This record gives sequence, structure tokens and C-alpha cells, in this order.
Amino acid sequence: MAHPAAPTSLDALNKFKFVRILNEDPLTHSITLLGKFPERDGLGDVPAIVRVEKTALNVNDAPHLFGERKSIRKVVLEESTDIVRFLSMDSALLIEYCF
Repeated sequence: MAHPAAPTSLDALNKFKFVRILNEDPLTHSITLLGKFPERDGLGDVPAIVRVEKTALNVNDAPHLFGERKSIRKVVLEESTDIVRFLSMDSALLIEYCF
């Protein structure tokens, strides 16, 4: 059973008090945060760990990412090597391999 202070709505989740990042995982596009939620009685806080993960790209959008009907409108070069380039775009990451 969940702790009574565990959030059950967006309003309750917005009361999360951030302390620090516990983990960042670029492969799963997630971060794990340490923080606190207020007790229901308002007399203190309860330690909490929150994991936030980005959803995967929708495969049905693939034909519309580039070209005339593009959904990607802006990219910024983040890093580049002889083999790979990292371009960020609106909260997604594109890896372009150069052969």
C-alpha cells in the first residue's frame, strides 16, 4: 500500500520539493529525483524518489519527421565527432551517423 502522502493527482505531484538528482539515464531518457512530499496533515515532509521518463517516439510519425510534411522544424548541433553528430530538437535527440 502506498504512503498516504503519495501523490494521486497532478496538483499533489506539483507539491514535490526537489533535493537532488539521484540518476540520469540517457538510454532510457529518464532521471531519478530525490525530494519530499508534504504530509497530509501539513506537519512535516516525507522523503520521496520520483522517476521521470520521456515517452518514446511514435513510429507512425516516422514518415512525417523530415521533408515537405516535416514535424521537426528546428535542430541545434550539440556535439560532433568523425562518426556521429548529436542534434537536439524540441526535447528529442537525433543521432546522425556519418559513413
